[in-house]
Amino acid sequence: MKNGLLLGVLLFASSVFSQVLSENFEGLGGALPVGWASVSTTPGSGDFNTGDAVAANAGGFWPVPVSSDFAMVIDDVCNCDLSAAYLVSPVMDFTGLTGVVLNYDFVDDITYGPSLPHQVEVSTNLGASWTSIYTYTVDNGNLNWQSNTISLGAMTDGASSVMVRWFYNDGGNWATGLAIDNVVINVSPSNDAQLDAVVLNRWALVGSSNTLSAQVTNVGSNVINSLEMDWNDGSPHPQTMVLSIAPGVTVTVFHPDAVTYATAVELNINVTITQVNGGADGDPSNNTGSALHNTLSQQTVKAVVIEEGTGTWCGWCPRGEVAMSYMYTTYPNDFIGIAVHNGDPMTLTEYDTGGGISGFPGCNVDRALLGESVSQTAFEQFYSDRITLGVPANIEAIVSGVGSTVNIDVSATFYTPVSAGDFRLAVVVSENGVTGTTAAYSQANYYSGGAQGPMGGYESLTDPVPAVDMVYDHVGRALLGGYDGQVGSVPGTIVDGTVANFMFNYTVPGTSNRNNMHAIALLIDNSTGEIVNATDVSINEIFSSVETIDAINLRVYPNPASDNVNVSFEGEGDFTITLTDMRGRIVSTNKYDNLSGIQTIAVSVSNLETGNYIISVATEGASYNQKVFVK
Repeated sequence: MKNGLLLGVLLFASSVFSQVLSENFEGLGGALPVGWASVSTTPGSGDFNTGDAVAANAGGFWPVPVSSDFAMVIDDVCNCDLSAAYLVSPVMDFTGLTGVVLNYDFVDDITYGPSLPHQVEVSTNLGASWTSIYTYTVDNGNLNWQSNTISLGAMTDGASSVMVRWFYNDGGNWATGLAIDNVVINVSPSNDAQLDAVVLNRWALVGSSNTLSAQVTNVGSNVINSLEMDWNDGSPHPQTMVLSIAPGVTVTVFHPDAVTYATAVELNINVTITQVNGGADGDPSNNTGSALHNTLSQQTVKAVVIEEGTGTWCGWCPRGEVAMSYMYTTYPNDFIGIAVHNGDPMTLTEYDTGGGISGFPGCNVDRALLGESVSQTAFEQFYSDRITLGVPANIEAIVSGVGSTVNIDVSATFYTPVSAGDFRLAVVVSENGVTGTTAAYSQANYYSGGAQGPMGGYESLTDPVPAVDMVYDHVGRALLGGYDGQVGSVPGTIVDGTVANFMFNYTVPGTSNRNNMHAIALLIDNSTGEIVNATDVSINEIFSSVETIDAINLRVYPNPASDNVNVSFEGEGDFTITLTDMRGRIVSTNKYDNLSGIQTIAVSVSNLETGNYIISVATEGASYNQKVFVK
């Protein structure tokens, strides 16, 4: 039970509103409540029953994000391909009642379906006939709980035999079901605004103007023509907004007073609807909300992390590899992609389980958007939506160690106070150029032959693509600190300027090539599970942290550099100077022949983005490296 609703059928003759029915499906051991019914085209296998998230997820349903009981119908667990499944309420008497409203929570998995979302229907003649009053507007891939408020309509006013039912139809496709919870049917006051959610940037630069908005539903019987809404940080900011919200409609209301602070602060912003249509709200119990807001003393740099669920058995998964390659080519500096394999020889069980991706290909975006679709267009939209978000800290990683020993020193520098945080550092080790010789490394390919359109060349390959022709990149190989991050790696109380450090150690297995591997350092907010920020560095040995190299008296200055960096060294013969970013990509390379004595060579860095780079001076099989910071 998420909202503390009471079990059973309740009648209140005198209260703020008249409640007809309230049901949360708790503690019923799989059965429906008395008076409720399930009607299905496949009785016994596609019926609605009650259960919790553990039962639903174990049954292959979807990653339902709570553990409370709810009513659910699971389709593809029984492979029913349901064309009709109904959850039917008890008969209710609305004699003397008008303007009755239905409220309920739901998860509708239509990710793989043909856009056939659930419907709500009512009957006033004991089920002899039904009228549809609502169809869910498809939000493809949204596997989170949502709340809904619907007017049951004038046909139910005063009726003595009212029933409500939820209709589920997957059209013979792969949608896996519908979950219903916290059903409340009541008569709302004439003027009743419900504050569903407060939306405000969590992280914002000091001095910036941030718009506060609220999701507001009209759960009353009158049209809402005006709202007075106040946000309060210790000082009130009441404003009256003129608008028009019909009964049962949800809108976004923008408060005209911007939220802005001149210093780095953390504040809980409380929001209250104080008046509706110029008077008191008929039910003030649903009028409040809040949002946490932090300002940053310094601008931070964000990366977007997409963890893509894939497998060699998955014929649609080449779409993910093509999308990943496009993103790395188009956004090389702040996109990070990781292939989380499932059911093949590259599977890392802890990663596959932690990610919880149930549809393939599927992806998690910054672990904030879960179970999302995979395509070049989708990836680019995710990146565009999230790259400009504020983040509380910059994150860096420095690699050291030789041979199979890798040390990764991860640090996060915070630019805002956090009074009670649960941040954690973690590292994902990934590998490019992975190959195999067995049939399990062959890639299923439903794009073969071109009937599904172009797909990065896969349309010209066979199905499956033989293992000998496949090379897998961005493969998640290890989780250092675990999927949720290293406990205790970041203090709970943070002030502006706090630097959190943790040294992760990794031994490269003999089956992997260190030169093709990367350390992806993550800052995770364990209170939400989101990846707050990340950085990607190569663990190639040339990126191990080194200082002045005595063998050739290598010096790199100035450091930090902004226009040119001088590379000074001493020796005789042919030399190659290479500048590489921390992902192992060559930025510039130049060869100098027949050198003798002390050399000072200027390398331009004026067109590079801020960050760490490696200067490598190579001659006759030896390479000397030093890190330089470009500001």
